[in-house]
Amino acid sequence: MHGVLQCLALLAAGLSAGPVSAPHAPERFAIGVEYMLPGFAEVYARTGVKWAKAMGAGFTWGDIEPNPPSGGKHVYRWDDTDRLILEYQRAGFRNFHIYVRCINRWASSRPIKPIGGGSWPPKPQYLPDYLAFLRALVQRYDPKSPSHAPGLLYPVEYWEIESEWGTGFWQGSLSQYLDLLRVAYPTVKAANPNARVILVGFFLAGVFEGLDDLDALPGALARIPQPRRSASERYLNEIRELLRHPSLFDVVEFHSLSDWSEIRGMGRFLRKTMREQGYEKPIWVGDVNYTASPLVFWNQPVPPYTARQKPAIDATLRALANRRHPRHEAAMAWFRAEQSSGLIKKTVLAMAEGLAGINLGNLSDVGLFSLVPGITGTIGFHGMVDSEGMPQRPGKPRPAYEALTTVVRLLDGFSEVRALALGSGIHAYAFGVRGRRVYVCWYDDGRRYLPGDRPPARTLDLPVEPGAYALISAPIGAATPPRRSVRAVGGKCRLEIGTTPVFLVSEP
Repeated sequence: MHGVLQCLALLAAGLSAGPVSAPHAPERFAIGVEYMLPGFAEVYARTGVKWAKAMGAGFTWGDIEPNPPSGGKHVYRWDDTDRLILEYQRAGFRNFHIYVRCINRWASSRPIKPIGGGSWPPKPQYLPDYLAFLRALVQRYDPKSPSHAPGLLYPVEYWEIESEWGTGFWQGSLSQYLDLLRVAYPTVKAANPNARVILVGFFLAGVFEGLDDLDALPGALARIPQPRRSASERYLNEIRELLRHPSLFDVVEFHSLSDWSEIRGMGRFLRKTMREQGYEKPIWVGDVNYTASPLVFWNQPVPPYTARQKPAIDATLRALANRRHPRHEAAMAWFRAEQSSGLIKKTVLAMAEGLAGINLGNLSDVGLFSLVPGITGTIGFHGMVDSEGMPQRPGKPRPAYEALTTVVRLLDGFSEVRALALGSGIHAYAFGVRGRRVYVCWYDDGRRYLPGDRPPARTLDLPVEPGAYALISAPIGAATPPRRSVRAVGGKCRLEIGTTPVFLVSEP
């Protein structure tokens, strides 16, 4: 949920589709879930996912070392972090992303706000203590280290230094962040040579939705009203500056809390920026709390939703937030379908763009945010399973959970992916997966639809290899996705496609 309460909501209009991607054989694409919650490991392990991401809370320096060292001796509190990591490892998760924040009240160079917090660089005299903490944290979760957590099964090798750029989680300047990286990076690598350092995640809503052709970026920025335009341009320049220091990180990440259509443009921008500097590093999509669109940030529609739709958006959010609202059930059914579809679209686009992986959320609802949906959008309802009680316990799976399970079952371990050029608005992707051909298709006219609207559909003659296929719809209500058999005729399968993705899977 990074950036939800502190983001600037940089909103602008999206643009049309760009070039078709060529086939590529990626390293194994990683599918993960976020954020790790106690008691939820087993239910999410059943999806087949092997990656998980922990939120910053619990792993910050101040959480683990709440008091300064005495007589040069550090006292670290590992109980909560050990419990969380071991629960997920025992359930079957093997790989983890961990935010590491230097926020610590006794060591901070500036006072920390009582609400919202935010990291300032440590005071110079406490910098050695921060590095000692960082070294101890990495070694705690490395089975090869003599000081590793008892019962640890697998190493934790992905460490993100601070949590999100430009939204208040890092309070210092850009140069101060780079100074922190200059000491954090070698410390992490010395503690575990196999560890990878993730650059602080980038979150920029309102620029890349629907923008696939980067040549159109200046025009897109020109259409953003002030002062958001200047803020967006400044943010892009900060990304460029941070990416000028490839020796200080191993992985680049961006946070996708906006519409699914931002994945391609943001990924291409980051890759292009790195290539201009003469290098390229893996790109992850993280912080995917909004598997569907949030609808609004700070009361402003998120593109491609428009200002004209604002009254209908407000009505939808009120219905979602109030269980006694007469339209609550209808609004929630619509939203669960959108969440399921959005999860599939974001994941497929990340795969097709050759990104390294994606962390999908949320594991449960965040009830506090449902109290102010006009500010936080749909984040309060974004759990992939029902949850109940305090502390929360997992309940019945929702359509997004079934969509995640379907994506893992049908696409995990793919060896090839190719985007097919089949006409305006047609999204069609051909995957090679363990000797089978899997196609994923949907239609997008660049607009977004709300409860009561009738989304468009198209007839598609999909070019496929001869044989029998299973047509599987995205889970939008039923626990088991609808399935029927179809056969290719003349090298094509005729499909009716709409805004909900469908899978076409070759039969053995």
